[in-house]
Amino acid sequence: MPEIEHMNNEVLNRVPAEFRPLLNLEHLTTWTLDRQREHNADHGDYEAARAMFQAVLRSQVVEGDGRWSARRRARKVEKHLDRLVKASRDAAQASEGLRTAYADHVRTVAALPGQRAAKAKAKADRRGQVNAFATKSLNKTVAAMTARPDSDTEEDGETTGQSAGKASGGRTVRGVNDLFDRKGA
Repeated sequence: MPEIEHMNNEVLNRVPAEFRPLLNLEHLTTWTLDRQREHNADHGDYEAARAMFQAVLRSQVVEGDGRWSARRRARKVEKHLDRLVKASRDAAQASEGLRTAYADHVRTVAALPGQRAAKAKAKADRRGQVNAFATKSLNKTVAAMTARPDSDTEEDGETTGQSAGKASGGRTVRGVNDLFDRKGA
């Protein structure tokens, strides 16, 4: 059964044998449709019984009754029939819900490996893009640091607002980067 291929065998062995076929979607569909048919038939029977009880019990007027006395007495019986009607309707809807929810579950479990592979590929692609961006940025930084001329003349693009001064080694200092030894870069 492809529906239970990801299930632990120990767990599967604990499931009673008569319920194991329900883990197959086709068997579950047949089973839930049978339950739904039964609950709908019960629903019809309960509604007919409720209508019969309403007609009979509400017509039992005893001498000295008030206007709503027969209806109030009948209501004590009708509320139990109302519960039966509601329970059978809810059970039929729950059977259908079980079938659709299990079908969605099976579809989701079957799709998970593909989704996870796609997600891992996208993550690897993002990492590759970030690595490429970081490499490009570092290469630009290294190129900018090594391409700076060591002449004593001031460049036109200076933005520090300070004039170039002489460092202790005889070099011209124009900014913070000029204070570091650039030989290792």
